[in-house]
Amino acid sequence: MAKALDHRVRVAALRREEMQLHLLFSGLTLASTNSIYKLEVEDVIKQAEVSRGSFYNYFPSLPALYDGLAKQLMQEFDGLINVLMPQNFDTATRLASTMRTLMRLVVDFPMLGRFLTQIQWPNQNPDAEIFQNMIRDIHLGIKEGSFTDMPASIGANIAIGSLIGGIHTMLLKRPAKGFEDQVTNQVLIGLGIDAKVASKISQMPLPAKYQLPETGIFGKLVEMGALAKK
Repeated sequence: MAKALDHRVRVAALRREEMQLHLLFSGLTLASTNSIYKLEVEDVIKQAEVSRGSFYNYFPSLPALYDGLAKQLMQEFDGLINVLMPQNFDTATRLASTMRTLMRLVVDFPMLGRFLTQIQWPNQNPDAEIFQNMIRDIHLGIKEGSFTDMPASIGANIAIGSLIGGIHTMLLKRPAKGFEDQVTNQVLIGLGIDAKVASKISQMPLPAKYQLPETGIFGKLVEMGALAKK
């Protein structure tokens, strides 16, 4: 009896997780062609093909859904970065590699970029802040003396402002190859890294091909891409 109950609990938890992910991905799909600030709950309900009650079982409002989506993407991106990036990278190299990888990822999957550029920054909810680890590295770089001694908020504006601007440019029309490296190079110089060192860091080889996980939001993007090729 206990085993049957435990099985039902696990199945219920799995279904709840799948429905929440379905709603998040529906929100991401809508954000790829619409402003998230003009959408309504009804739009997500229609896209996800669920009832209004089902939506409110998971999210109290549309902003809560998009906060949840930002948090989910942050976690998945961090996981991808941890797999791709050597653990012995110094702070400047880790920040640069994170920026370059993110810019390349959103070009390969424009839905991510179109949502990412709509997130208001700085976000009032730190748990939903997709840029949190970059800000951490800027704080650390200033503390270590790798970056110029400046208010961390200025360093964050240099890095994240340039990142968002670069993503906007790359989504509108793909610039010449290596544009993400050029953006990152200028960010490093702005943070106080020597120009020659910045150039070297921003051109370090990244994995030529990354493989996204088959779960979560990334998994749904992979699945959608596979279906489109059939």
